[in-house]
Amino acid sequence: MSEGQSCPVCQEPVKPGWRICPNCGHENTKLLTQIRCRVCSLRASAKLTVCPHCGAKLEPKPAPYWQISLGIIVVVGLILGITRFGPALATSTQQVAMIVNPPTETLTPTLTSTATATSTPTETPTPTDTATPTPTATYTPSATPTETQTPTPTNTLQPGEPTPTDTPTITPTPTPRFKKPLLRGPENGKLFGREEELILRWEDMGELAPNEYYAVRMNWQQDGELAYGGTNVKDTFWVVPQDQYWGLADEFTGREYEWYIYIEEIATNEDGKQVGRPISEVSDSLTFLWQ
Repeated sequence: MSEGQSCPVCQEPVKPGWRICPNCGHENTKLLTQIRCRVCSLRASAKLTVCPHCGAKLEPKPAPYWQISLGIIVVVGLILGITRFGPALATSTQQVAMIVNPPTETLTPTLTSTATATSTPTETPTPTDTATPTPTATYTPSATPTETQTPTPTNTLQPGEPTPTDTPTITPTPTPRFKKPLLRGPENGKLFGREEELILRWEDMGELAPNEYYAVRMNWQQDGELAYGGTNVKDTFWVVPQDQYWGLADEFTGREYEWYIYIEEIATNEDGKQVGRPISEVSDSLTFLWQ
């Protein structure tokens, strides 16, 4: 189904990137995966059981592992050959160069030594040291120290110093009343058509007070910007109205929608307006597609 063509079933206009007609659900077989026939090696649709070219039972042709293995063996052999015989080839090249260009002998001049007369020094007698008497150390008693009481330091506030203040006590954040909700389905990434009913489900988190609800939240890309939807319910499921998701998400996203839940408490503020406050953690997110 290419650009400018219609669905062969319902004749509605379709685009080449659509695998399923959004009007009647007809599947575009041109986008199906193709494989090579094991017998004739020609390509055919993976949904067929008989090759349309040769008539044999359609089975995928296995990868040419022996060709890949042969290429690996050749490369490894070249590497080993260069590693083993490379030094020997280099040595042979040096020997050939020495035979072609032998080194030329050069005469080394002979050094002639000339005797030089040197004077013999006369020994001078070393003077003998005279022993100096060593003084005897005399013990002089010292006064016994008297223990004195160390004065206790007093904190004196100096002018210009800041006045000490008490450290504030940190109040711990209260634990949420409910645990993290668990989503049941639909399974992540499931595709829905026009004729299917979309129901979001989750686990029962316990008894809710009259002003407590399951807050169901959705988001998607619409006209290149992030859009939001959802509702508050008492049940553990929500039948999503068609106007909340039909044709809203951008086509380049695959018309993908993300959803999650948490438990919310509704209260009235000082201005008389109702405000919501989460009393549980936020669940994990799941996605679904619409075509």
